[in-house]
Amino acid sequence: MTGLGTLLKKARLQQELTIEEMTERTKIKPQFLQAIEEEEYHLLPGDAYVKPFLRTYAKALGLEDEIASDLERPQTISEEVIVETGIRERRERVRKARRRRFIVRLLLGIVILSGAAYLVYRLLNA
Repeated sequence: MTGLGTLLKKARLQQELTIEEMTERTKIKPQFLQAIEEEEYHLLPGDAYVKPFLRTYAKALGLEDEIASDLERPQTISEEVIVETGIRERRERVRKARRRRFIVRLLLGIVILSGAAYLVYRLLNA
């Protein structure tokens, strides 16, 4: 998809539209529109969003027909970017899992300590 971002940016500038105006038209966040224009597709929320975002952006600029053939070609996003994105996503999943385990262990510890404190209190005041 090399070149599509540049084409879309050029068309947007020729039509004297800002990123904010395109956000209103497309309902795509400005940082994602900028990532598309810079052809940094790895900054999008996922690979599944690349083609729909490109199609929506092109349609808003009246370029849907011009880029249709480019969208039908297999993605030319480099394998390195895909691997890097996959690694980043896995790392994030691992971090979230660790965070969840920590919270569960913390809550379990609080419950056990509370129970032990209650038992001591009951034994001392019996």
